[in-house]
This record gives sequence, C-alpha cells and structure tokens, in this order.
Amino acid sequence: MRINKAGDSIAQRAQGQGGVSASRQPASASSAVGAEPSAQTRTDRLAPDDAAHPMPTGMKLLTLYIPLIPSILGLCFARAGLIVAGYGSYTHTDEGIFTDGAMLAALSIMAVIMLVIGVRKIRLKKRTTNRIMRTCIVLEAACVLILPLAHVAGAFSPNVHFWLCVAVTFFGSFAIFYWLRRARGCGSTTAVLYVFSALAISEVEIYVCSLIGTYGFYVAAALALLQFPCMLSARKNKLANDIESFTPNDDFFGFATTLLSSKRFLTATATSIGVLSIVDGFLRGYPDGVPIAFQPATRVAYGLLTIAICVIVISMMMHKRKSVMTVGMFILLELFACAALVLYAAFPDMPDIGAVFTTTLNALLVAFTWYIIIAFMSFGWRDPYYYALGGWIVWLGCRAIARVTLINVQSLSTNDLLINAIMGTCVVISTQVALGQFLKVSQMEADERHDLHVRRMERLEKQLSRAQANVEALTILKDNAGGYGECSACVNAAPVGAGGASPLQCAGIMPTENVDQDEAADESRNAQPDSKHGMRLVRLMGLDEGDSIADIRKATMRNNAEQMGKQFLLSDREVEVLALYALGWTQKRVAEELYISPSTAHAHIKRIYAKTGLHSRQEILDFMDQYTS
Repeated sequence: MRINKAGDSIAQRAQGQGGVSASRQPASASSAVGAEPSAQTRTDRLAPDDAAHPMPTGMKLLTLYIPLIPSILGLCFARAGLIVAGYGSYTHTDEGIFTDGAMLAALSIMAVIMLVIGVRKIRLKKRTTNRIMRTCIVLEAACVLILPLAHVAGAFSPNVHFWLCVAVTFFGSFAIFYWLRRARGCGSTTAVLYVFSALAISEVEIYVCSLIGTYGFYVAAALALLQFPCMLSARKNKLANDIESFTPNDDFFGFATTLLSSKRFLTATATSIGVLSIVDGFLRGYPDGVPIAFQPATRVAYGLLTIAICVIVISMMMHKRKSVMTVGMFILLELFACAALVLYAAFPDMPDIGAVFTTTLNALLVAFTWYIIIAFMSFGWRDPYYYALGGWIVWLGCRAIARVTLINVQSLSTNDLLINAIMGTCVVISTQVALGQFLKVSQMEADERHDLHVRRMERLEKQLSRAQANVEALTILKDNAGGYGECSACVNAAPVGAGGASPLQCAGIMPTENVDQDEAADESRNAQPDSKHGMRLVRLMGLDEGDSIADIRKATMRNNAEQMGKQFLLSDREVEVLALYALGWTQKRVAEELYISPSTAHAHIKRIYAKTGLHSRQEILDFMDQYTS
C-alpha cells in the first residue's frame, strides 16, 4: 500500500509541474490525485492572474483605495510646501539658482547621509522615522513662513533667500520620503494611483498659491502642517501594500521572472532618468539659464495638461496596460522633451509656450521618480531612505548640475545650437538605454523561461524513472524480506550510520538528496550576475540578498513562499508574511519587520492557513520541502 501511495505522489507532482504556469490544488483536494484536470482548471492555469485578481469597478474600486487618501494628501502637502518656497509656485519654470542651486546644496548633505546609511547598513526603526518626519514637518513649515516674514521685516537678502530655500528643499524632501516609504511593497497599479493622484492634487494646490501672491507662502506653511493629521489618520488605515492588487505578474512592479532581470531593469531606468534630467535642466532655463515666465493662459495650460496626463496614466493602469510604466512612460517623457525643443524654436518670442511642455515634463519626472523609488524600496534590502536619497541624487542632481552649468557658463548659454545638440544627444542616449534594456530583459526572460521549462521536464523524467525503479526494488525487497543478508555487500559493509551500504542501496534505490542538491546548485549558478562589475553595482544599489548565511536562507525561504503563493493564490503581503513566518519568526517580529500591527500579521497568518489547508508552521515547512524547488 505504501508503495502505491509513493507512486501516486510522484505522479501527482509530475502533473502539477508539467507546465510553466501550472498551479496546484490545495491539500484538501488531494482526493482527486491522478485525475485529469477539467477544462476550467486548465483555463485557470493558463491565466491565473485574471482569475485571482479581477479588476474592481465602480464603488468597489473607490472603496479599495480609500485607505490611501491620508497618505496621498500627505504627499501632496509635502510637495506643495517645497514648490511654493523653492520654485515660486511655478509662476516661472523655476527660480533659477534659488531652485537648482539650493537643490544642489541640499543634495550634497543628502549624499553624505546616504553614504553613512550605505556603509554602516543602517536600518531605521519605525519610531525613529516618525521622529524624523515630525521634525521635518515643523522645520519645513517654519522655513516657508520665514521667507515672507523676512521680506516684511527688511531682513531679506539673496543669501538669506538661498539658504532658506536649501532648508525647505532638505526638510521638504525628507517629508516626501516618509510618504513614499509608506507605499513600499505595493502593486504597480496601487503605486501609479498613489503617485500620480498626489501629483495632480498638488498641482491644484500650487496653482491656488500662485494666484494669491505672498499669501501663498502662508497657505503652503499651513498645508505642510496638515501632514500631522495625515500621519495620524494614515497610521489607522491600511498600508498601500496591504491593499489587494490586481496587477499582472509580468508587469514592471511584479517582477514575475528573474530577480536579476529586475535589477538590470531598475538600474537602466535610473540611468535613463538621470540622462533625461539633464535635458530637463537645460529646458527649464532655455537658452540662457534665466527662468521663463508664464502668462496666465500658459500657466493654466501647464496645470491642466499635467492633470490630464495623470488621469490618463491612472486610467490606463486600471485597464491593465502592462507597458504604461515602462516603454510608454519613457516615450511620453521623450515626446514632451522633443515638443519643448521644437516649440522653443518655432516661437522664439513666446518661450512660455515651450515652457508648458518643459514644466509638464518636469512634473511627470517627479511622479515617475517617486514610482521608481517605491520600486527600489520594495525590492532592495537596504533602508528605504537609502533608495529615496539615491533617487533624489540621480534625478535632481543631474538636473541641478545641468541648470547651474547653463547659468554660469557664458559660452554655453549664448550658443543655442550647442545646447540643442546636447539636449538632442541626451534624449537619444536616454531612449537607447531604456528601450534597449527593455528589449534585452524581455528576450532574456523569454530564454530563461524556456530553459527553466526544459530543466523541469528533464528533472521530472528522472524523478519518474527513479520512482519506477524504486517501486520495483521495494517490491523485490518485500518478496525477499530477510533474504538480503546473503548479499556480500551488506554482510561485509560497515553499519549504515558509519557509511555502509543499506539494503535499499543494495536494491538499487538511491537517495534523492543528491539530486535536490544538484538542482539547487544548478539554479544557483544560473542566478549569478554575468560579471564582477554587475555584482558590485547590484550590491551598491542594495538589490543583492546580502552575503551572510542568514540572508541566503531568507532569500531561499522567500522563493519557496512565492511558489506557494502562486499555488494557493496568496496575496503579495501574505507571501511576505509566509516567508518570515516559515523562518521561525514570531508574529510580533514579523509585524515589526513589515511595519504592520501584530493583529494584522496574525490575520495574514490565519488567511494563509485557510487558503493552503495547512495547520501549523511545521506543515508549511514540510510542504515547502516536498513541493517547492
């Protein structure tokens, strides 16, 4: 009987692993072992994403994202204070040296902080991040208020203005980082809704501030202080990563295939943003570095165009357009850059027309950079502030350097042809890096999926043949019970525990541990970066899994949890909880690691047990050992 059960178990595993996207039935359905799957089951296996994560509509969609409102508003308020103080509420494209010069000074301090976090591998606790946030809110609001008050008191000077802008930029940026931190780990659709709705709402706030002149500073300071109630409300609601996502697995944020491809993709994206930011820096002061003033009509046109693009991007993501935040976003950004160049040349006496597209390009880069920062925060092992600082340095650093160079280098600012040539070259480079990497990653992932399928089929064939041989050998042993003492290998061998041969080995039954080790080694080799340079870059970005045995074990358990997530249709958050829980962590420690409450962690674990049909941590480990690779 036991022999028959063993054979049936092998057959069951062979059926479940026969396809690349095959999903297994829960343990409660084990009675159907060996039965041919129905047409409906085969359909679900071919398209598990649509079946598991249908797109909500109407009130369900609104209800789903209501918990994000406090965080979205907090992000809006943080940006509003920064833009009103450091960018002049976009009455011009910016305020020249008080915008990008102040940004460059603030970024130099941020670079030091990023270096310390990276070298010392600092992980800030929740209490520390809350204290930092409260301090940043108070100081951001105070600096915004001091700007008009210093002017009224007669103590206003360019130096005072500059350093106040530096302070607002620094504290406002860290406030933004806090709100981006709250969105880490969410799905791509949730992330797009989060950042683009925040951008659209903040544009309305900033426009109102631009209409009321000096009073706009007081409004901006009040908006900055409103982050306090947003913090209190957000802590009572779901985090962004607790919201059930209906994002397709192969979308930009899903990273359904190899982790290495994801790293390459993120690296290429960051590089492309940096190069495109150089174009943005030149365009905002085209051609001589002086900020371009908006007319009332063009100021409204810029605001409406930005909001319209935000609505379109969100709508397309809601309809599961997979390429919106990859190829689509880069094409959109580059089209705006090219349109600005053409309009500057077509209307030399009305540069504000070209400035509409320039400033919209800058606003879209804001939202896209937020999106990329959330991606890094979600998939890297370093502290989230590390990635936020890195994103700020790449995007705003490149932009600020270009703009300050345009202001201070006379030969550059007086040569329109040279500036156009530089900007055109940068657009081409950005396009080639981004789109070329997209094609490379797509091809590499297709090849890896094919190779993985071939390896799995080969392993299944070996397992089936070995199972058949084992069944035959066990049958022989059963028929000749007690007779194997005549075997000279068994008689003369040392005890089994001392390395001698067992009766099973004499019968030709080999242990499966060696096979599993070979498979693991093969997969490990395939997962290594192509070069030492690639590994160094991955480690610098904090996208590696660390060097310790504990990190390797954690990464392995994460892989096992992801496989179980596909089999039992677990949410992304449940997969995260499962990976840590299977490591032996307590529910309290899991909650601290994922920045959720212990009750939320407990609820996730209960749902995991309910979906899998398992009843203990040991049963989870046994299932992983038996049914995951």
